[in-house]
Amino acid sequence: MKVRRATKDDRETLYALWDEWIEQESPIPPWVEGAREGTRAGIDNALSAGCAVIAEEGGEVLGFACGLMQGLRIGDLTELYVRPNARRRAIARELVRAVVAELRERGSAFVTGGVAPENLAARSFYENAGFRPVEIRLVADVETLDRRLAPPRRWS
Repeated sequence: MKVRRATKDDRETLYALWDEWIEQESPIPPWVEGAREGTRAGIDNALSAGCAVIAEEGGEVLGFACGLMQGLRIGDLTELYVRPNARRRAIARELVRAVVAELRERGSAFVTGGVAPENLAARSFYENAGFRPVEIRLVADVETLDRRLAPPRRWS
């Protein structure tokens, strides 16, 4: 297995891997707008910045990862996906190591990343790598909030 810096020639492959992940494992929640376009723009930015990597073996693409600087000292691991048939082989570890090395070269002292709360395998990987939770982001539909936050009814 080899991890290498992705190039603009890999763009469509990275898009397809992200689409594969969304279709098979992590559907886009209804409250997220522009996910495909935003992710593609992020992949393009990571490619341009030299912070996108791809794992291959025997001509087969096994996974990819991307990172972007979010300031002078903070890098963000924006994408990480390893195909299900290639998991449990330390590929994610090597992809993240490669992105972190690229971010470090650009001045990153800290790296952030995100993961869905229900993705226990990914959360375990990130925490074992040294990431720690620092924020919980919440979402609710406005109808639920209107109903639950309505003033109490008064009895006449």
